[in-house]
Amino acid sequence: MKKLLEIGMATLKGGLFFLVPIVLLIVLFEKALKLLAPLVNALQNTLGLDAWLFASPYAMSIVVLVLICFIAGWIAKMGPGQRLVNWIETHILTLFPGYRLMKTTFESKVGIASEQDFPVVLVPIDGLMFGFHVDTLDSGDFVVFVPGAPTTWEGNVIIFPPDKVTKTNYKKDAIIKIMRQLGHNTSGIIKT
Repeated sequence: MKKLLEIGMATLKGGLFFLVPIVLLIVLFEKALKLLAPLVNALQNTLGLDAWLFASPYAMSIVVLVLICFIAGWIAKMGPGQRLVNWIETHILTLFPGYRLMKTTFESKVGIASEQDFPVVLVPIDGLMFGFHVDTLDSGDFVVFVPGAPTTWEGNVIIFPPDKVTKTNYKKDAIIKIMRQLGHNTSGIIKT
């Protein structure tokens, strides 16, 4: 009976962690569509769009939302937009632990070229620990972020002399997965 209850709870938790992000995405999408509804109605009336594709306010809202995302992305790539994004990242988002690591991980997952990638290294702390080489000081010493497990966005920033740091060819995503799984299946993850 206890084993059956454990299986049931594990299944319930798995379903919950699967559904929560999807539900959040749907709720955010619905809120965005409701915010755009007055603009879309005015746009449809002004342009006289009564075609079958744009007869639905939802279809037109999706088109407008995609257009807004495209324009926002274009502005973010341009000079003033890039400066604004850099200022926000430097002055606000860096207050959140692990923001840079999270950003570069997300960028690599969606195929966005990142201006900065953090190579995976091994550092001697009670054996060897995975870390990310985040900077090099003028003295030549390495600044290494050693993530915690299972929460990889929290950890320690430690300065090491270069001869104490072992460079690797491991991928950042693989190491984050290993940390989240508390080391389980490390050899299988590193081989892939």
